[in-house]
Amino acid sequence: MLTAEVKTIRKMEEDAVISGIPEYELMLRAGVMAAEWIKKVFHSANRFVVLCGSGNNGGDALVCAGILSAGYPVVVYSTANKEKFSGCAANAVRDLPEDIPFYVKDHLTTADFRCGDVIIDGLLGIGFAGEVLRERVSNFIAVVNSLHYPVISLDLPSGINGDSGKAAVNGAVNADHTLTFGAPKPGLFLNDGAKLRGSLRVMDIGLNLLPEKEPMRVFTNTDAIGLLPDVAPDCHKNSRGRVAVWGSSPEYPGAAALCTLGALKSGAGIVRCASEADLSGRLCNAAIFQKLSHGEIPEKFLSSSDVLVCGCGWGSCAGKAGIGAALEFPGTVVLDADALNFVAGNPQVWKKRENIILTPHPGEGARLLAAFGVAASECRWENARNLAEKLHAVILWKGRDTVVASPSEEPVIIAAGTPLLATAGSGDVLAGVIGALASSGANAFDAACLGAYIHGIAGEIADRVIIADQLPELISQVLFQLRRNAII
Repeated sequence: MLTAEVKTIRKMEEDAVISGIPEYELMLRAGVMAAEWIKKVFHSANRFVVLCGSGNNGGDALVCAGILSAGYPVVVYSTANKEKFSGCAANAVRDLPEDIPFYVKDHLTTADFRCGDVIIDGLLGIGFAGEVLRERVSNFIAVVNSLHYPVISLDLPSGINGDSGKAAVNGAVNADHTLTFGAPKPGLFLNDGAKLRGSLRVMDIGLNLLPEKEPMRVFTNTDAIGLLPDVAPDCHKNSRGRVAVWGSSPEYPGAAALCTLGALKSGAGIVRCASEADLSGRLCNAAIFQKLSHGEIPEKFLSSSDVLVCGCGWGSCAGKAGIGAALEFPGTVVLDADALNFVAGNPQVWKKRENIILTPHPGEGARLLAAFGVAASECRWENARNLAEKLHAVILWKGRDTVVASPSEEPVIIAAGTPLLATAGSGDVLAGVIGALASSGANAFDAACLGAYIHGIAGEIADRVIIADQLPELISQVLFQLRRNAII
């Protein structure tokens, strides 16, 4: 999905109205969709506290408040009297259920909140374009940020410029979640916006996206649903994709097991695992296992598989012969972990080929850049793009706002993920997920994007400290919800 600057969003809304969609209908769609997501995620909330201003963002929040009030206590704290609301926002005030307390606050304090509150931020949205907030709004934001209660921002965290991502000098909302309408705004991925948006979901309210000269590409929930592989009613285990996982050493026996389970839980029909490590007791019964002698290449597994995932926990087991066999594999290849380190240490072994995916974290990426003489940049998507062009490969550059690039595609930012995924073994699971998706027929670029998104959402829904062993089951849950066309 392309990002859209604020002026483009406004033009999209104008075009929708011209086409016959009432402007208030767009606001109703935004508020209802936000409320449905909030109810699903915060179903045990004690109370919803809605913060609003007199603009359209406040109107979205009031529509949301009305929906939530059917099942939960709701209170509204507004920076403006009801008479100050105009346009569609005035309609939202008019339609607000009378039993919802509506308080105009000159000054908000922590005493206005209580344990169990969930805060909905509808103060400014895309309406903020300056550098300094009004004192009243700044006070609201400062109190919210001091509480550390769950915060959902509608469209944008208030105080963030939708185009630049820069925060107001006197504060911006630190959101746990942002529900953005129509299209993601570039400011959500730039400067302060990238740090303050929390998780991101795009709510499709029926706007037609207009092309911009230099848009930023972002992979969101709407893209994920569109790329999910079909499961044919007459399928069988071989037609659902065959993945070979080649990894682990006696020092790192768990890596290949995590990768294998990630592939199985992502829908691969058959997963074969080959390793020099003894994986007895680590692999699930559905996996087919071959114990390798030192330096042995699993030729039978390679010849009977559609996708090869290798490098997870390899240590020094495979060496030049292993990389050579991987680069000669006729199907899609996913190189991870020690496979990347071996290539970086021995760039002369590299062979350009089609359908190959490299999944470096920043340290591995830096080593690859240096090995192939590619200048490093402070911009992560530039590093991914330049390395993809040099190696003629799909590059999945891990980290905050994971980037996927290829020689023929503009870099894409994956709008999913959480620091909870920064744990040992998480990348091994991701490699298995990508392998399974590639085995289902997705091209290398799409498999990398979809795999990174699913993996990121799995971390988000965990909502607690997790270990990599838990990720495959969470990934299965994400796939189930996406197949139901649900915004998770």
